[in-house]
Amino acid sequence: MLDALVAFTIVALFVLGGSLVVLFSSDFERVKPSDTALYTFWGMAGAALPAVFLYLFVGLAWKGQTLGAAVMQIMAIRSDGRPLGAGGAMARVVGLLVYPLVLAIGGGVGYAVDGTGPITAIAVGVAGMVATAAIVWAAFDSRRRMLHDRLAGTIIVRLA
Repeated sequence: MLDALVAFTIVALFVLGGSLVVLFSSDFERVKPSDTALYTFWGMAGAALPAVFLYLFVGLAWKGQTLGAAVMQIMAIRSDGRPLGAGGAMARVVGLLVYPLVLAIGGGVGYAVDGTGPITAIAVGVAGMVATAAIVWAAFDSRRRMLHDRLAGTIIVRLA
C-alpha cells in the first residue's frame, strides 16, 4: 500500500512539474503555451512511469525491498535464498508488468471488436478477473507468491 502511495507521489510530481512549465509558459493562461512547454509536459508525463519502475528496481536491487516493504519488514529474495541483485530485481519489476498488460489487452480487444457495447464490457471484465485471479493466487500459495514472484523466481520473507 505504501509503495502505491510512493508511486502515486512520483507520478504526481512529474505531472505537476510539467503542468507548471505549461502554466508559466502561458503566462497563467493569458497566451497560448509554447510548443516547448507542451513537449516538456508530455515528456515529463511520459517519464513518470519509467521513474516508478526505476524506484522499484533500485530498491529491490539494492536491498531487496522498497520503502513499503521496509515499513512492513519484509524483503524479496530469490527462491534459493540468495539476494535478488540486479537481475532478480529486473525480473520482478518486469513481472509486475503482467497485470497492466492483461488489462490493456482486454481493453484493446474490447475496443477493437465493439468499441463501447457489451462486448467491450465483457472483454474488460474478463481481463479484470484474470488480473485479480493472478493476485488472489497468493492467498492459496504456500509461500504467498503472486504471479510476478513466480515469474521472477522470488519469495517474500519476513525480517522480524
